Order: sequence, then structure tokens, then C-alpha cells
Amino acid sequence: MLLRRFMSSLMRVGLMVGVWLSVVEVRSAELETEELFSRIVALSFESASLKKRKQAVVVLPEEWRSIKPAERRTLVILHGRGRHERSLIDDKLIRKQLLDSGLFVILPDGDDGWYLNSPLRKQDMYETYLEEVLAIVSEQYELPTSQKQWAIAGWSMGGFGCVRFAEQHPGRFAAVSSIIGLLDFPRDGLPKGQSYKVPVERFGSDEAVWKKFNPLQGAGKLRGTSVLIITADNAFDRTMNEHFRDRLTALEIPHQYVELKGGHTFPVVQAAIPLVLAFTKRVLQRN
Repeated sequence: MLLRRFMSSLMRVGLMVGVWLSVVEVRSAELETEELFSRIVALSFESASLKKRKQAVVVLPEEWRSIKPAERRTLVILHGRGRHERSLIDDKLIRKQLLDSGLFVILPDGDDGWYLNSPLRKQDMYETYLEEVLAIVSEQYELPTSQKQWAIAGWSMGGFGCVRFAEQHPGRFAAVSSIIGLLDFPRDGLPKGQSYKVPVERFGSDEAVWKKFNPLQGAGKLRGTSVLIITADNAFDRTMNEHFRDRLTALEIPHQYVELKGGHTFPVVQAAIPLVLAFTKRVLQRN
């Protein structure tokens, strides 16, 4: 019994040391900052997980330094496939909406990595990288660790990524919002026009492994998290989102489901961002 307690304590200490070392790495990673717009900063750093230079964009609230660290609320937004960390701020209207949100908004550069640690490309540790980004930005801007002050969102590949990341880190986020996300993926057997070719170079070709990455399988881990699902009536992801909605309903997990007009397109993302910001602020402000 004493040995088990000692080993348990040792493991906890090891975890604490690991976190401390990651902070040390952050401080020594030659973090570089570049102001892209007023209150919008690009942070570049040497990623320990990807072994290459990476960047994330941070949108800061007005007079952010006067906000007490314990009261700082943060939204992470993951971009879609073929997009990047600047896609939202390059849109003038969305940029203004993010700046006016009163939130610290983190926009990581996820490449084409699907925000997961690939079972095939062992060097592509994009889930670990996302954890690294959040640690770096949190350290830089003194963001609180409490779930009550954090939310995550994303569109398309990022919709897949934000839901799966929230499932892999239960209790980390108070709210999760997916926009035209691939929420029953990777998989085969969906109706014609309602599917997406699985990037086997990323996920591999083993369907048993696919199932482990499919957000539908981990939906139960979102219990206690406020969930918003946004799709579009002509989007190829609509059936996937209907499946995810039905799974949440079966699990009796409260959620909001919105179907906009349009397809799997950036204009739908543009229309959805105000809904995500309003939802996120409502959830975080009541905590």
C-alpha cells in the first residue's frame, strides 16, 4: 500500500515537473512577436513537438492589460483545411468582430494536420502541438487555467479538431462550437454527396483506427460542456452533423443545432462567426 502511494505521488510529481519544463521551454524558445493590426499579434516560436518554427495569432481585448488575469476569457479557433492562422483576421468584418468580442482569441497554425497525432506520420504531433500553443499563449498573456474561462471552436477540419480536442481534454473547455465540421469522420458509407475522402496519408487505411479518431465515438466526453453545432443545408458535412446531433440527443447531452443556408464554404463560416462569439460569451459570462 505504501509503495503504491509512493508511486502515485511520484507520478503526480512527474506530471508537475513536465508542466514546469514545458513552461521553461516556452520562456527559452526565443518567442518572437509581430503586430499585424492594432491588438492583433503574431507569436512565432520553435515548436518542440513539431521540430519546426510555428506561428499563432492572438487577438487581444481592448485595454486588455487592465483585465485581471483571473477574469480573462479565451476562445481558441481552429482553421479549416487549406486555410491558416490568418484566414479570419484577413477578413475585415470578422477581424472587427473578433476585436469587439472582449475575448482573448487564439488562432493556431494547424497546417494540414487535422489537430491530431497521426498514427502514420509519427513526426506530425498536431494534438501535442495544439497543447503547446495554448501553454505558450497562456504564459505570455497570463490566461487562467480554469475551464470556466475557456472555449474552443473551429470550422471544417477545425470543426473536427475542436470537438475531438475537447473530447480528448474533458473539463478543459466550458464551450465548444463547430462550424461545418466533419463530426462523423473518418469513415466510409455516407450518402452520395455527403462524404469526404479520408486523407489516408494522415489517418492511415485501417478503419478500426479511423473509428478511434471519429468525434462521434467520444461524444459522451462532452457532458458538462456547452455545445453548438452549425452546418448548412447544402453542405457535404450536413449528414455528419446530423449524426453527431443525434448522438448527443441519445446521450441526453444538451446542445444547440443550427442549419444555415449555403454549402461547405467560407461565406457560411463568415455567417457563423457572430453566432459562435455570442454563444461563447454567453457561456463564459455566466460562469
